[in-house]
Amino acid sequence: MTNLAATPTPTRVERVIDKTDPRWARLHEIIESQSLKRGDFILSSGRSSKYLFQLRQTTMMPEGATLIGDIIVDYMNRVGLDCVGGLEMGAVPVVCAASVMSFVKGAPKNAFFVRKAAKEHGARERIDGYVPAGAEALIVDDVATSGGSILKAIDGLKEENIHCPISKALVIVDRQEGASENLAKAGIELVSIFKKEDFDI
Repeated sequence: MTNLAATPTPTRVERVIDKTDPRWARLHEIIESQSLKRGDFILSSGRSSKYLFQLRQTTMMPEGATLIGDIIVDYMNRVGLDCVGGLEMGAVPVVCAASVMSFVKGAPKNAFFVRKAAKEHGARERIDGYVPAGAEALIVDDVATSGGSILKAIDGLKEENIHCPISKALVIVDRQEGASENLAKAGIELVSIFKKEDFDI
């Protein structure tokens, strides 16, 4: 007799957007043509790679930014999040796109970014923007390899004694090289619009 109790239950991975959505297809097309580079590269994580997602060519394109912001705001509305932020520099265009589109869609989201180091002048803060006390924040980034940038953003909030619960992070592309597992250890669920497997690499 088969022991059904020993059969693991598959983990359901939440999708940010369904692949059948025309926004997914169009954003995929833009990333493929503008941001996916093939060659020899060293990533911010220090790893070497034969491909690179240079996503600022997409996140700073008007159409790309509009699609990204629209998709992220729909996701935030669905899961009940009202605050979005991330680490400079890769997350900044993503945060701005989500913030602007949230206003356009009639559901304004508070937005912020975390500096890698405190400013050497003025208020010397690491956080710029709006993080309401107690508001659950969605941490975003353009690409995830190890998840280090997302963890640095969270550490920056802690250093500034900003108390906001964080349980989810969202990236445009997950390279599927350990970020999801690393963030899970910190209690953070990583979701993405795309995964490496969605591209012909």
